[in-house]
Amino acid sequence: MSHFVRIFTLLLMGVIVSQAQTINPEKCKGYILQKSAAKTTVADPAEDSYDVKWVKFDLKMTNLNTSLSGSVTTKASVVAGSLSSYVFELNALYTVDSVLINGISCAFQNTGDVWTVLLPNPIAQSLFFVAQVFYQGTISSGSAFFSTGIRTQSSPSWGNMVTYTMSEPYESKDWWPTKQSLTDKIDSADIWITVPSSLKAGSNGRLKAITAMPGNLYRYEWKTKYPIDYYLLSVAVSNYTEYSFYVPFTGTNDSMLVQNYIYNNPQFLTTYKSKIDSIGIMLQYLSKLFGRYPFWQEKYGHCVAPLNGGMEHQTMTTLGNFGTTLSVHELGHQWFGDNVTCGSWHDIWLNEGFASYIEYLFVEKFWNSGMGLQYMANKHNNILPFDTSTVYVADTTNENRIFDGRFTYDKGASALHTLRFVFNNDSLFFAGLRSYQNQFSGKTAITADFKTVMQQTLGQNLDTFFTQWIYSKGHPIFNVQWNQVGNLVLLRLNQTTSDPTVNYFTTPLEVMFHSNQGDTLVRIDQNKNPQIFKFNWSKTPIGLTVDPNDWLLDAPGLINYDATLGIDQTINKQLTIYPNPTTTQWQIDPVKAGIVASFIDLSGHELWNKKLQSTQLIIPAQHLPVGVYFLKLNDNNQITTWKLIKQ
Repeated sequence: MSHFVRIFTLLLMGVIVSQAQTINPEKCKGYILQKSAAKTTVADPAEDSYDVKWVKFDLKMTNLNTSLSGSVTTKASVVAGSLSSYVFELNALYTVDSVLINGISCAFQNTGDVWTVLLPNPIAQSLFFVAQVFYQGTISSGSAFFSTGIRTQSSPSWGNMVTYTMSEPYESKDWWPTKQSLTDKIDSADIWITVPSSLKAGSNGRLKAITAMPGNLYRYEWKTKYPIDYYLLSVAVSNYTEYSFYVPFTGTNDSMLVQNYIYNNPQFLTTYKSKIDSIGIMLQYLSKLFGRYPFWQEKYGHCVAPLNGGMEHQTMTTLGNFGTTLSVHELGHQWFGDNVTCGSWHDIWLNEGFASYIEYLFVEKFWNSGMGLQYMANKHNNILPFDTSTVYVADTTNENRIFDGRFTYDKGASALHTLRFVFNNDSLFFAGLRSYQNQFSGKTAITADFKTVMQQTLGQNLDTFFTQWIYSKGHPIFNVQWNQVGNLVLLRLNQTTSDPTVNYFTTPLEVMFHSNQGDTLVRIDQNKNPQIFKFNWSKTPIGLTVDPNDWLLDAPGLINYDATLGIDQTINKQLTIYPNPTTTQWQIDPVKAGIVASFIDLSGHELWNKKLQSTQLIIPAQHLPVGVYFLKLNDNNQITTWKLIKQ
């Protein structure tokens, strides 16, 4: 899902402006413990006494208000020892007219939004039952995410009135009698929506029929046979027109439907047609990366609505506009979020971090690598000044924290980018993502499941990676000192972190050495702190850049030339430098006539280089800025370096 701040994000190359949420989670071996206040996805534990197999909606709606009337039927099997009452969730503002259990009318009562239906006889374990709830009513329309699960709004740009549903994470109860459990996917669903003849009703799956009904009404009969989570069921009603087409799968005779319910204003299609058509390119590209679009035998589509962003309703995204990165974000969710759904709201990054990273992948592939690099840099720059939380969500009672743009979306995407860098093999990395899709297709997964799949793919333990980048706060800061001795370049890496809970991040790292003769990129692995690395390099470095390709979420540290790094200071130890520090000059003696002396500033820039003609050397200092300098003496490749201080 792209929450209300995301629309501006997606138009501005991924820079998110949501407020950071500060939390203080308990930790155990690097893993955040669930708080006692954390919300489970069911309001009453009795809901977990049954397993939902099928639901059927038969509702009347209009685009003028949020009024609903009709019934929802649920077929389920008993998983408890026995079932003596059927418990579901529904907003208490609705009037429940009756409830039938296996065709028999039963007494019911509610405490707030939790409804309990007393069964005439207990139902034994493993047996099926059918519950049909007849209800009606109108609730206040929301506008922002997390306000209400159903809303009626007018498009400020196009004028169309739309009634549409938005259930994530805990709002499906605002429009249907539901069990809000992430781990209980519904095996199949029929969604029948009756609307005035001037309107269309879009929903999940395939449109099986449009049936004329009395009173100049039409019933839109949708059906999905793929497993679906409660919050991914949706309905949108408006005076839509349809713009649809088929997309072929390269190298096969198969194709799939892309079905779009758009505003009936002709200018809407004129404005967005090329972007809607590009959905085909996105489908083909993401199918290549992650495996064929998981619901291809039904469709992919959109219902437009006055929404600042989008919501990845399975096979039928609700979308505010067809901005490229917004569209590919929501399409990416069909793999990561819909086909494989996070098993808890703690692990929502498995949905949102992945979809946000898919934005980057698309930009990198179809725009250009430079824009891709900037896209990731923008995400990092959005996080770094406010990096006070983890990717993993500790407090699932706070919907704004669950969908925090910095930590769930951008930091989640950044963690995936770093994991790709750890793999250092794109074929293997994307094979791991396809394996994750295959193993958990139609199911739910948590972070530990994803870690297991990627470990198996890489053949390497990833405990440290997930502890650091998913379950811990903060980011590394790399402080570097460097020197060149002959053809040997030395680099001293001293890492600090933005949060004291992590001593240092064990990680690979790229360093770019710059030279007038050309640049060289090296990859190192920091597994202790501090750590010294040595490289054979015949060019003369003039500086270096840490993490030039933004593989890591890291803040810039100090990069200094240190002419004493790696030098044996015992050579010519009888040499005297005075005064040091100085304000006027340094006098150095005795030196050996005929050796080569270099005078270097703190950045590594050589100020002068000359062959000495006497045994005494005087270096004027009046004209020099205050700071640290180095004198390097080269006697037949025996090098001595001395630190000089100007006050």
